Formats: sequence, structure tokens, C-alpha cells
Amino acid sequence: MGMSSMMAPPPRIVPSVPDQSRASVQRGMLLRGNFRAALKALLANGSRSFLTMLGVIIGVAAVITAVTQAEGTSQDINQRFSSLGTNILTIQPGSPPSMAGKGGFVLKMGGSKSSTLTLSDAQVLTTLAHVAQASPLLQTPGNTIYRNQSGQFPMYGVSTDYPTIHSLQLAEGSWFSQMDNESRAPKVVIGATVAQTLFTQLQVDPIGQIIRFGSDKFQSEQFQVVGVLAATSIMADQNIYAPFNTVQVRVLNTTTTDTIEVLVDDASNMTLVQQEITALLEQRHHITSSSKDDFWVQSASQLIQNQQASASSLATLLIGIAAVSLTVGGIGIMNIMLVSVTERTREIGIRLAVGAHKADIRNQFLIEAVLLSALGGAIGVFFGIFIGFEIVNSSDLPFILDPGAILLAVGVAGLTGIIFGLYPAVRAADLDPIVALRTV
Repeated sequence: MGMSSMMAPPPRIVPSVPDQSRASVQRGMLLRGNFRAALKALLANGSRSFLTMLGVIIGVAAVITAVTQAEGTSQDINQRFSSLGTNILTIQPGSPPSMAGKGGFVLKMGGSKSSTLTLSDAQVLTTLAHVAQASPLLQTPGNTIYRNQSGQFPMYGVSTDYPTIHSLQLAEGSWFSQMDNESRAPKVVIGATVAQTLFTQLQVDPIGQIIRFGSDKFQSEQFQVVGVLAATSIMADQNIYAPFNTVQVRVLNTTTTDTIEVLVDDASNMTLVQQEITALLEQRHHITSSSKDDFWVQSASQLIQNQQASASSLATLLIGIAAVSLTVGGIGIMNIMLVSVTERTREIGIRLAVGAHKADIRNQFLIEAVLLSALGGAIGVFFGIFIGFEIVNSSDLPFILDPGAILLAVGVAGLTGIIFGLYPAVRAADLDPIVALRTV
């Protein structure tokens, strides 16, 4: 046998696990262990944990509710004012409301005695170069009855130009004529919702039927339905339209009008027409430079912006309240975690004595705090969606769920746990093991 054959084979080299990978595995195992320990500690004191989460639950629920209501209100405003169009100017009597810049929009109804706008004001505005149509408008709420069916719907006194201004389409019948307006004929055009409420269940064609309309301002009177509008918007579908002179004289017995609506020929001329209307009405109402206008002019886009600003202000207020609630909830978490550190001082000392690092102790208590806040956030989201749905549903608003708001609310809740749980966690990690073991 040769020399080489008698030599032992070289030992097989087994690759070792790198220290970095081994450390990563150990850290993962420790984090899972800390998570299980934190969950076990929370479940062991279920009632206390729930009471601790209550502030976070309320705060997150308030955020979700506020955002849901704001989104629903904003969508409803867009739907309600979509029929106004971008080329429409609205002229109101009196001075602009003090809250007009933040959503204050007041529609005076029923021929207010303080109104200085008249039918002749509306008629003279049609002489302006860029004014396509103009219509006075009177509104009065009331109860509408047909046989055994009834509903609360407002009646509007408008001109024959009103359907052109708002691009209203008839499903059947016709709009009342100028002769009807001059003769103060008791004729009406009803919205789709009005027709459905009064006639659909009875399976009666509304055209030609006589309905009764009454309010606090006058006795119930009879009106003949001459037209039914096609479904357009929530606002228009619930309205009843009658000739302006009919409502002004026979219904409200007034010489003024609540509002004048003007259709401008092009959106680029809105500012120019607004200035011309102001100058013309100031001249007609004998308003000098030293006195205030007894009217104000606003575009549909301004109305929408003001209403949305109002809804946004309300949402901001509710979110501010929610922030206070989250802060209180965070303080509650910090307080309970400090109590927990005191109660488990001996446990902390034992863990440190057998080789646990300070980071392990810190992570365990920090995970408990984050679990408290995150779980409270999840419960708050559930209640927020439920409460938000009930609020918008009872207010006939569209329900719009914003996923971004949910993620933000849960994220803020988790951040609250980190911020307010860090101090108790660091305090637990800094305990002297010898002192901790002496604690009974």
C-alpha cells in the first residue's frame, strides 16, 4: 500500500451559521416571546386593560365618526347644489350673514318683510348684456296631501325661465306658461320624489290631479298638477314649483321676493355680471357710498365652498376633541403601565438575573403599551364606523368610508402607545436586578 493510501481523509468542514444571522434569529424569537408575554399579561387583567383602552377607543371612534360625517356632508352639499350650475348668481336680501365666510348661508323664506328685492328687480336684470335668464323665487314649507297620501314638501314660486336656468327636464306633462303666471293660476310642477310619495302607491297618473297644499302662513288650497320633473337631484326632486305670481299673491300675499337667480351666458363673465348687478341694484334701491347694500350677490361655487368650509370646521372641531381623548387615553396607558411595572418588579428582577437584557425588558413593556393602544384603535374603528353610519343614515346623508382615515386613526393610536408607553418601558428596563429581587 502506498503512503498516500494510508493517510486519513481530510475532515469535512461544516459551514457555521454566521453570527449576524444567529443574532437575527434570536432577536426574532425574543420578540415573539415578548409579544406572547405581553398578550398574556393583558389578558390576565382583562377588565383593567379594557378600561385603559377606553380613552383610545373613544378618540378613534370620534375621528372615524367625524370624517364619515364630513365626507357625507360634503357629498350631500355637492349633490344638493349641483343643480344650481356654475353660471348662476344668487341675489339675497339684507346683508351677508356674519358666518358667510365659514359656511353661513341663510335663505329667507316666505316673503320676509325685511326683503327689499322685487319682481321688477328680477325683470330689469335681464337687460344686462351677459344675463341670459333671471327668475325671482319665493319659498314656503308646507304639507302636501292627495287623498290619503301626504308629505312635507316646500313650494317654490318661480318664473317660466326657471327650468332653463336649472336645466330641469320634465318626465311628463308641461311647465306652466306665462299666461298661467299672469293669471295666478293654481298650477304646479312636482318633483320626482313628490310624485312617488303621493301617487305611486295609489297607481295614479299625477297629470291633471288636484293636490292640497297648506302651511302655517295660509289655509290649505288646491293646485292642479300639470307636470312631473325627471329625477335630477335630492333638492329638486322634493320640490313643488308654482307660478311666481300665484305664490306671491294667492299664497303668501307679499310684494317682495326671497331670492333672485340669474343665469350668466358664460362662466368667464361671472365676476363682470356680479359687479353690474351690484351697481344696477344699488342705483334702483338708492344706495349711496355711505350706506350699506340691502342685498348681496353670491355664485353657486361660493355657496358650495362656504357650505363645505362649514362642514370642514365641524369635522376639525370633532377631530380636536378626538385628539384630546387620545391624549387622555395615552396618559391612562402610561399610568397603568407604571402600575404594572411596580406590580411586576420581582418578575423583572428575576429576568434580569437570569441573563435578560435591558432591551428585552423594555421591549416587553413597550409591546404591551402598543398592544393596548392598537387594540383600542381597532375597537374604536368598529364603533366609529357603526356610529358614523347611524348618524349619516338618520340625516339622509351618503355613507362614505375613507380607508385613509381608518389607517390614520389606527396609526395614531399605535403611535400614542409608543409615545406614552416608552417611559414606563425604559423605567422597567433600568431597574437594578438586586433591588428588584428584594421586592416582595
